[in-house]
Amino acid sequence: MPDDGSKPMLPAVEAFIDRMRRVFADGIPEPERWEICREYLKELIANSELKEHAKSWPITGYNPKTDRVQNLLFYEDKDYGFVINALIKNPGGSAMVHDHGSAWTIYGVLAGEERIVHFDSEEKPDGCFLTKESHSEYCGPGDVDVVKPWLIHSEYAGEEKSIAVIVRSKKSGTFKQYRYLENGERVIIKGPEQVPYSLF
Repeated sequence: MPDDGSKPMLPAVEAFIDRMRRVFADGIPEPERWEICREYLKELIANSELKEHAKSWPITGYNPKTDRVQNLLFYEDKDYGFVINALIKNPGGSAMVHDHGSAWTIYGVLAGEERIVHFDSEEKPDGCFLTKESHSEYCGPGDVDVVKPWLIHSEYAGEEKSIAVIVRSKKSGTFKQYRYLENGERVIIKGPEQVPYSLF
């Protein structure tokens, strides 16, 4: 199971969790809460002990048994519901064009390089959706992207393996989100499969 606080994790991760719990306890509202999280996550992914630990994290690929992409699940907060995940892509790997439904997602690149792409969409009379690239930027180690609820996006790894640490406002699979297909269809997905992984 993901860590429930009964065992210590890496000190930098413990510190990050304590700081985020204070943000929630202080009642700091969205979106300010997640801009603060962005700054805290920048500090976390710069931590040398975490970087060393990440070298052994497994690739989180597609699982044909569940028909879902996998995320490592490091932590789920029992009081405030936020989670800490990781996504590790092979060189040249990419994510489907998708949104995260009503969840906020703070996406920090720990290693490698990714092209982060945002899309605009337009609903057609037949119910299909057209998606058009609206923003693109290259992110390397230390860069953090704030993905607002319902923002359509994708990530494309560069020539090396990429490792991202992700903070979500709630655990994937507990809310509705969509994938946007090349033929214009929008389909409901369950979100990444959560694979418990220790940060001891």
